[in-house]
Amino acid sequence: MNINFNGYDCKVVFGRYGNGNTAIQLMGKVDNQLVAVASVNGESIIGSELVGIKNWSENEGMVNALISANIIEAELAFIEPTGFVAIEYYPLTEEAKQAREDALGAIS
Repeated sequence: MNINFNGYDCKVVFGRYGNGNTAIQLMGKVDNQLVAVASVNGESIIGSELVGIKNWSENEGMVNALISANIIEAELAFIEPTGFVAIEYYPLTEEAKQAREDALGAIS
């Protein structure tokens, strides 16, 4: 899957946090360098349907970019307060779930 974030053309790289939650990194398509870590791992164990998105500081605008690239659904699932910021959790699209499964295998 591909995305443009802050003027950078990126490929989406799926991973997993230690608790099984989905991780998303954006890697530059030209140089394969890390452009942004799109996800964040909060206290909630959310399984494979949702992902926590870092949409503050240098990641401002991440939610809109991920929606435009058909990686997450537009509907906010819930918010988890974490000190000074709040993690926004969104459902992954069917296309993103398939791409994650292709990259990592099924998450139980």
